[in-house]
Amino acid sequence: MAALAAACGRGNDWRTPAQSSQSVSTEASYVQPPRFTAAARLGDGDVEIVGRAHRNAHVQLTSPDGSSLAAVTDSRGAFSVAVPRSAAVRLFGLAEDVGGHQVRGVGYLAVVPSPGQPAVVLRAGTGAEALAAPSAAPKISAVDFDVSGLVVVSGLARPGSAVRLSVDGAGGVDGHANTQGRYTLTLTTALKAGDHQLAVQSPLGQAAARFHISPAGPISGLPFRGARQSNGWRIDWLTPAGGEQTTLVVD
Repeated sequence: MAALAAACGRGNDWRTPAQSSQSVSTEASYVQPPRFTAAARLGDGDVEIVGRAHRNAHVQLTSPDGSSLAAVTDSRGAFSVAVPRSAAVRLFGLAEDVGGHQVRGVGYLAVVPSPGQPAVVLRAGTGAEALAAPSAAPKISAVDFDVSGLVVVSGLARPGSAVRLSVDGAGGVDGHANTQGRYTLTLTTALKAGDHQLAVQSPLGQAAARFHISPAGPISGLPFRGARQSNGWRIDWLTPAGGEQTTLVVD
């Protein structure tokens, strides 16, 4: 999704907490960034978010609406935060304090209302990352596209298993699920606006999903817009570089 990677000038990065006076580039210092690892809906409707960071570190989830959630990692570097139930999609950036410096996580956490999966990590220029356990049969978690019609499909399968993506009954893209059972497959040709049918096959089964490509409307106020569709949630959002990207979080 080169158009997204090259875009600039419209967005800003709100992942670092506003009160932080220092930040550090993870690329420049080679500091392992904090990350989200799992999500689950709780009985009261809240969503529990689990992640990893440095041991005994302060972590903060910051939303572009100004709200934030905080936690402290344990001796293994694990943390857990309960995101309150909401009728609307919410986005959060992740940062941790390492020796007085703020280290940002990669991507944005999108917490979506029920039904369907509770959360994914939005990643600029590539597919969203599912926060769920591996699946024996493949699952389609999200579809990402931009104004150029380039499409990335991501989901879950058995760790290490081969997966093959076809669109509208033709063509194919081959790949493998990683050690966490997550796969990301990028189409080699752009798709036109309109309805499309996806199929992902593995030795243990097949998953299918329909999706619709259409341009994102103007984004103002918050740097994203979430809307319910027939089979999931559509999130139009601005990347840190200012490009517009659409993520369809599939139920």
